[in-house]
Amino acid sequence: MRITVLVENATPSSRLAARHGLALWIEAAGRRVLFDVGPDGSALANAAALGIDVGTADAAVLSHGHADHGGGLGAYLAATHAASTPLYVRPHAFDEHLSGTVAAHHDISLDAGLAASPRIVTTGARHQIAPGLTLFATPSRAYPAPASNNRLFMRDAATGSLVLDDFAHEQSLLVQEDGRRVLISACSHAGILNIMTEAERIAAAPLDAVVAGFHLMAPSAGTSADAQTVAALARELARRPACYYTFHCTGLDAFARLRDELGPRVRYLACGSSLTLP
Repeated sequence: MRITVLVENATPSSRLAARHGLALWIEAAGRRVLFDVGPDGSALANAAALGIDVGTADAAVLSHGHADHGGGLGAYLAATHAASTPLYVRPHAFDEHLSGTVAAHHDISLDAGLAASPRIVTTGARHQIAPGLTLFATPSRAYPAPASNNRLFMRDAATGSLVLDDFAHEQSLLVQEDGRRVLISACSHAGILNIMTEAERIAAAPLDAVVAGFHLMAPSAGTSADAQTVAALARELARRPACYYTFHCTGLDAFARLRDELGPRVRYLACGSSLTLP
């Protein structure tokens, strides 16, 4: 199982373009999966620089309907127009999504015109891409969602007013291969502990690894979760046997605090990083 970060907020390589966003190339369970496409065409350029042909993907996934994860969708579809690769998307991913406050906000929606692509497959609460690759939503949320969700909105269809986003348009990926269980989540707006719990319910076993953003920063406000919040999350993560690989919306400040608590059990993956799980 191999995961390569095609787009992330930072990179140590002069050959790659860092962007606020995420795109992952996943090779697992005998399949190649493009998980998110980043905010623009940089995922395609970075993939080429890394020797990866995104046109060979067996499947593409949009984790949720925010532009930093799906703004590059038009470029991806154009570059792979001859392919029949299915693109798995949750309902309402192409609805209007906004960031900021009710009084001052900006649009972070996907290009709604792309929703008509014949390659789009709308997923339900659970959808198997292939044996060992399961997409799932997180309807049960016993643990708190990230506080940064309070700056993320959607448009109420009935009233037209802004309401807090419920993130029903978010999905994660559970990989089960050779007796190992790996969770892949982009921003974990439903709360990483809730998503892990749902993945463990599907797998009927604990997770071995979690590759995910924890959304411990709010980019539109320029803030990061406080030390107590990060420490509480770290304690919960430590109770589970998984190793953690994080990026993007976790933020470097919060990652440093997680590292203080979890030590080598947590690692940051920048753009260009490649992770091989035995």
